Amino acid sequence: MKKQILFLILLAAAVLLGPGKSYAQSGTEVDYLDNSPNFCPTATTLTCTGLNALSPAPGVAYDYTVTVSSSSTIHWFVTTDPNVMTGEGKVTTAIEPATGGNYVLAANAAYNDPSQNSATVNITWKSFDGTANQVLLVAYAVDADGCTDNLEVYRIIPEYNFTLDIAGILDDGNSGATECVAPVQGATYNGTDLEVDYGVNYVFFAVNAANWQTSWQTNLVATTDGTSDLGAPEWAYPADATTTGVWNANGTEVLATSYASNNNGFIGSGGECIIVRVPVTHTSTENITSETINLVVNGEMINASTGAYDGVYPDLEEVNESGAACASDMVTDNANYVITPRPDINESSPSPFENKTPRD
Repeated sequence: MKKQILFLILLAAAVLLGPGKSYAQSGTEVDYLDNSPNFCPTATTLTCTGLNALSPAPGVAYDYTVTVSSSSTIHWFVTTDPNVMTGEGKVTTAIEPATGGNYVLAANAAYNDPSQNSATVNITWKSFDGTANQVLLVAYAVDADGCTDNLEVYRIIPEYNFTLDIAGILDDGNSGATECVAPVQGATYNGTDLEVDYGVNYVFFAVNAANWQTSWQTNLVATTDGTSDLGAPEWAYPADATTTGVWNANGTEVLATSYASNNNGFIGSGGECIIVRVPVTHTSTENITSETINLVVNGEMINASTGAYDGVYPDLEEVNESGAACASDMVTDNANYVITPRPDINESSPSPFENKTPRD
């Protein structure tokens, strides 16, 4: 009996003293960040693409320049109409607007102005299937005397370059991927066994999505090399991750309009982050050794042509797991988060300890 009393006194003292601020959140673990996240992993820049003005990266501005021997006006416009001209001096009326259309994200003042004479137009393209959609950039010139004309067309076939990057983020909003296991939340001796509540950890990851438009859909899978129980991963916009605000279920789409940096619904090469949390419940796990949580993230950008996530625009990797360049990245976007162990108390003298079981 003295041995039992001494053990319980030592355990109570350990719980009361706790691990202090070496644990990211002292006391009960909360399910959101303590501070606003100030870390987002750097977006990958793909070098495997053959990007140029005719195979442009969506969201990047390109110049298109012509030399005309004699002109009073040069009319730059984009159309999907194969009948680019419908008669003498008449161009198609099916002209893509400078903003708000399906193909052009933005354009300078030289675009779609029949009265101007600029030999250069600057256009930023949206992401679209340039093989299935016949998108033409037209330069229509009228000569200096205004008595004749000519035209040339470029065929535009963008190469999308949607990427995801992931890294751990600490509870304080800074970069990092290691934290102490949750302190013991309670212990009760029932006359035969010591029932222990080993608590819950929430581990967090930052996922940066770059070069996408309108929305992308998450596919999150968490695994552990230990025996703790993992809950379903959820994600939040950075502003919501520090409060008891909305956390979204895996598979919910991320909206470009939720970020101030969006340009007509497009997020550029710097990307924008979401915060992912994974609950780790130590129901039957004492965690006297480290436990590593791995989170894999895959994503798919919406196909603007169909309004669906139909497998056309998965996130890309410089070289995927099969060695293919600029191919779908299905396994390599992942990061580890390490939960460090609690003290391992071993009996020395006398022996044995009372039996210890996890609290249900």
